[in-house]
Amino acid sequence: MNRKVLLLLLALVVLMMGTACSGGKEEGIISAQEWEKDHPDIYASYLKNNEMAATTYGASEQIDYLEKYPYLNTLYDGNSFSIEYLRARGHTYALEDVVNSERPKPAASCLTCKTSGFLTILEAQGVAGNALKFEEVVNLEEMETISCYDCHKNEPGVLYVTREHLNVAVEGIGKEFKPEEMACAQCHVEYYLDPESKVVIMPSVNGLNPEAMMAYYDDLGYSDWTHPVSGTPLLKVQHPEWETFQGSLHQGYGFTCVNCHMPDVESASGDVMPSHQWTSPLKNVEASCLTCHTKETSESMIAKVEGLQGRVEERMNETALKIEALIQALGEAQNSGVSEAVLTEARAKHRAAQWYWDFVFVENSEGFHNNPLSHKLLDQAEQLTEEALTLLQGN
Repeated sequence: MNRKVLLLLLALVVLMMGTACSGGKEEGIISAQEWEKDHPDIYASYLKNNEMAATTYGASEQIDYLEKYPYLNTLYDGNSFSIEYLRARGHTYALEDVVNSERPKPAASCLTCKTSGFLTILEAQGVAGNALKFEEVVNLEEMETISCYDCHKNEPGVLYVTREHLNVAVEGIGKEFKPEEMACAQCHVEYYLDPESKVVIMPSVNGLNPEAMMAYYDDLGYSDWTHPVSGTPLLKVQHPEWETFQGSLHQGYGFTCVNCHMPDVESASGDVMPSHQWTSPLKNVEASCLTCHTKETSESMIAKVEGLQGRVEERMNETALKIEALIQALGEAQNSGVSEAVLTEARAKHRAAQWYWDFVFVENSEGFHNNPLSHKLLDQAEQLTEEALTLLQGN
């Protein structure tokens, strides 16, 4: 679309936003700062997302994954994540970080989970807004990083789904989920961009488990890229926290994301409120964990969690090195007379193995959200990798 026409349409949206006040249910998007007067403690809690912190295996302190895990340079070779892969900072940095990322942005829909301001583009343009150029949209005035509107629209205390891709996915799944899960599942999920329209789509038609999602991609014939060494059409998993949480121990007890990541805390004014600093529960163990784990201390609780994470980390690294060896073996096999049928079978195993491994690697709990599932997926990845290597070695 012509940039002038786009700006005129957006000017109308901004005009609508200008009529909004802090009473709730107005048109437009009320920015986070405009809520400070009515909800100062919540706003102060939200601003704590500017703080960067680290735990042993996670949190929001930015690191370079390509340096920490050198094998990623092989596994992601040919994908944009081999150009740059930094650990995400807090939610308040989401817009800044996507702007500054060295990875290419295929379209404006890359802003879908970085700013509620992108919703104004979709309101003005419809589906076509997804395919606009990222650079034409990102610097517009109404683009604010993740804040109140993303979960509440303009009604404090009420939870909404503001991202249509989740509504579409849940309709396909045919199951109801708690609002406290849905608020986070708008973004903490696996997705891909439609190659033509650039619309965000969740591969959840067949279900939320990794096998079903990979079957969706296989049936579609979809791949994110073809590995330049192995020749394998691969999938790049995003951040499937919500899918990983399904069937977990904590979900079985009726807990949601909010219980651990937004625990009740005492505000500066002495009131009890849900924390709006979305970070690792290990940064606030007393409120996040010990209200239920009453026999634990902060130290013992952290040690238990990090013990689970450490075992996943160790297995994840071991399996990655095996996948790296498989990639190299596939590259060599292409030039050593191995039949195309054998190569095709080995590549299919590589595709599945890397999908299951990546599902664990990119999931931001480092194996805690659903520890049995993490180990199961690493088992599958390791077995498929070994089968592929055996197949190549026998030819």
